[in-house]
Amino acid sequence: MEGSTEDGLPKLMEGLAIAVENKSEDIADILDSLVPQIQASGSDCGSCHSFLTQLETLLQWESKTIVAKSAQVVAELAKSESGREDYGTTSVLKILVELLKTEDQDLGILTQVCRALGNICYDNDKGRKFVLDAECLTVLLSVLERSINESGEEGRTLRNVAAGFLFNLLIGQEDIHQKAIELGVTNLLCSILELDGTVPEGEEASTHVLFILGLLTDSVSCDSLLDERLCQVTVKVLGASSSPEVSEVCLELLHEQAENENVKNHLAHAGLCELLVQLLEKHKPLVDDDETRNLMKMACDLIVLILTGDVSMNALYAEGKGQVFQEMVAWLSSGDEDLQITGVLAMGNFARTDKHCIQMVEAGVSKKLLALVEKNNTPSGDIRLQHALLSALRNLVIPSQNKATVLEDGLVDAVYPMLEIPTFPVVFKLLGTLRMVIDGQGSAACKLGRKKDLISRLVTWCGTEDHPGVQGEANRLLAWLINKSRDQEVLKTILEGGAVPCLVDMLTAEHAVMQNEAIIALTLLAAMRRADAESNLLEAKIGVKLVRLLNDFGPTLACEIIQNILSLVSQLAKSDILQHHLIDSGISTALSKLSSEENVASFSDRISQLTSMLDSG
Repeated sequence: MEGSTEDGLPKLMEGLAIAVENKSEDIADILDSLVPQIQASGSDCGSCHSFLTQLETLLQWESKTIVAKSAQVVAELAKSESGREDYGTTSVLKILVELLKTEDQDLGILTQVCRALGNICYDNDKGRKFVLDAECLTVLLSVLERSINESGEEGRTLRNVAAGFLFNLLIGQEDIHQKAIELGVTNLLCSILELDGTVPEGEEASTHVLFILGLLTDSVSCDSLLDERLCQVTVKVLGASSSPEVSEVCLELLHEQAENENVKNHLAHAGLCELLVQLLEKHKPLVDDDETRNLMKMACDLIVLILTGDVSMNALYAEGKGQVFQEMVAWLSSGDEDLQITGVLAMGNFARTDKHCIQMVEAGVSKKLLALVEKNNTPSGDIRLQHALLSALRNLVIPSQNKATVLEDGLVDAVYPMLEIPTFPVVFKLLGTLRMVIDGQGSAACKLGRKKDLISRLVTWCGTEDHPGVQGEANRLLAWLINKSRDQEVLKTILEGGAVPCLVDMLTAEHAVMQNEAIIALTLLAAMRRADAESNLLEAKIGVKLVRLLNDFGPTLACEIIQNILSLVSQLAKSDILQHHLIDSGISTALSKLSSEENVASFSDRISQLTSMLDSG
């Protein structure tokens, strides 16, 4: 029958009909010849109902070989949209499903039936519905389990087609994803990756499995699909694969799941970051197109994401001796922009404990970061890098013993030009870094607080409504410049810069810490430059704001804040004009009302004395 292939598909179909009618021994050869003809014809196989009838008959033939070959023909026909419509009929599906459900089914038949059903279910809701309504999900998982226990090429082929069938079946069927997980699909998929994930011949099956896991993670609301075992094997697959597609699917899957703290820990201990560093270093010279660059960025993002977990970060830091930590420090000097930014972001994440920060500054990490700042402190610099650098520096200067060291290394001079950068996220980090580094550093606070251009910008940012974070940090930095410097010149600069209304408005901020910072700053201003500040404080209606603070927040104010408010009122009352302003604003009534609160009982005598003094004035 081999010569008949030259007559094309119609001739073979006609020959098959005759052979079936006569129960000819040529049936197997004709079916073998049909496969390449269908493959060559693609979607142009035509519609032939008589051929469909023959296939239905042959799928129920006594010979297992004929049944397997017939299922293979259906699988080839179902690769095209027209083929799925013409040959994925209810009658054919019923037969295929029964073959799938047959206990101890012949391995060859099972493989071809999975191919046929998998192809029929591809982009075909009708086919999927039939298979699911026939309760084949459980059966298919049993087939997968059998494939795992089958050795050799036959077992691998069955795993591949069964996994492909499951993938096509689950697409668009989110309502059964949870059921699949409850039936143990995750363990089965993990076993397939362990068997096939690290060998080239198992790549197709592994790809199917990774796609399935991606589907499940997209739709199932659970803590995480990736347990320790699955994390370990996925990392192994990534390390063994030479396929860009497999690498991309692995990275996407791990990236999506690495938001979970447990997964971060599993991946850190599975050596993912070490592997990614190795792969990035190896393939860096080959990155010459957008697709490869995006893959590289995804790997970099994954390293940073894992470092956001406390346990995983500590494991990878390893007292400053961890391979990943040391590689990230080296990347600070990388000529590749993405690797450099990853190194900086990593430093920010490693610098989340005082101990780490102190060790990192001692190791010279802050100097490396400042050197990068000096090269990227203008509006033309890379915003991602600027933001990352400021975040890392801010963390590093939190420990008190680091502040003086990093200041001596030139932090203020390095970051000061960044005031010209108009991007709010960068401004936010810049203000936070400056505020953190002047804590306990009076000379630095004096140096900054005397800069008229800085005060001018802070006043502007205090009024911005486009970025609440910048607004809050600008207010706080103004208050800290006063509180940490306690310097006459700083106060003069702040007064001349028009910053008093900002501090007065800060009295009624949402957060108690900001309220307290404003109270202390205004108390120092009233004590040290009362005469100069009078008109500014009156214009800002400080009495009205204090009354609002007492009325709106009184019952919830901490004792420390109440004590500071009383000190501020006492300082303001030393000025006749301010004392009258306070009285006119109703401060006595607000204080008297406050004294009736339980949390203020210890201050009742002092409040009485203060209100008496105000009223007598």
